[in-house]
Amino acid sequence: MLRAGDQFISGRSGGVVSAFYPYRGGYLGVAPAHVFRYSGTDMLRIGPHRARVIHYCSDADIAFFLVLGPCEPTRFARPRLGDAELINSARRMGCRITDASWSIAYVVLQPGNLPGPGDSGTPVFQDGAVVGMLIAINLGTCRGTVITGEFMHSKLSEYAQSSHRM
Repeated sequence: MLRAGDQFISGRSGGVVSAFYPYRGGYLGVAPAHVFRYSGTDMLRIGPHRARVIHYCSDADIAFFLVLGPCEPTRFARPRLGDAELINSARRMGCRITDASWSIAYVVLQPGNLPGPGDSGTPVFQDGAVVGMLIAINLGTCRGTVITGEFMHSKLSEYAQSSHRM
């Protein structure tokens, strides 16, 4: 079963799925759009499944793709200041949320245990819920930028309730 934090491959690039949201008998996966721009394709492979990006958010670095296999739906929450964890299928990294708005949050990362290539999209967890998706890091300051879980959930709901056709 696929879940938030699973890694995917797109072309010669890769990233991490931040969340899964129930949609039309399948699930919308959420990933950073920049991975697909760098890979030059909107096709991806996650576990035994192949998928294609079906929507790019115009106001954020977010892409949605459809998976018809079993996925664990993601529980979203609003980020709160304090300790959190970046968790993907390869590793766990501690962090601290230092500032948060409705759409963006900033985290301080642990020196010596920083995200690297392929970690874009890693979900940020607090109390078992996804509170954000890592989209950028500054190695010089050990800080990261996160799209909040609240914002992702809003965009997923908006897309699912719209008249988009596949």
